[in-house]
Amino acid sequence: MLSARSSPQQRLPWPDVGRNFAGSRAALVLLIALSACKQDEEVTYTQVNSSEDSLEIIVGDEVLDPVEIDLTSSTGQVTIGWARVDPGGGPVGTEHEVVVEVFDDYEDLVDRTSVRIAPEGRGEDEFDLDRDSADEGFYQKLLETNGTEGEARTDSLTFRLWDRDDDDDATESSDDNTEDTGS
Repeated sequence: MLSARSSPQQRLPWPDVGRNFAGSRAALVLLIALSACKQDEEVTYTQVNSSEDSLEIIVGDEVLDPVEIDLTSSTGQVTIGWARVDPGGGPVGTEHEVVVEVFDDYEDLVDRTSVRIAPEGRGEDEFDLDRDSADEGFYQKLLETNGTEGEARTDSLTFRLWDRDDDDDATESSDDNTEDTGS
């Protein structure tokens, strides 16, 4: 029968944890503090499509056909996807399906998609669209027209495609198209 025998003289290949416990504890506290600081950093995004990628919907009495636009690169020279609003208009209370499709060649670049709505005579509001779990280039959201019954106006919708600045496919940012989200 064989058995292992411990020897008090035996040297272990790592430092004695008992003697260095205070140092280990300090290192652990420092590691946790550094991790917490990293989590508090604001996430920033750079818009990768043209700031002119907008369409209008009519708020009025009749439900209108869907409206659709091409989404283009930041220079407006390359088509990188499309956006559709269905229906393209209707009375207050109408639910509109807002859809964005980013083409396969560009879907890895886009980390977030939003639509900025500027109702005529009111302030702006912006909504993030939900990414589809099976197609990373497909985003959608249901939005309802708000206002007073019988109101007639034109709402402008601007589509914004965002690339997270701290990922490996980040684009060069400029001050006029970078947004802090505070997430």
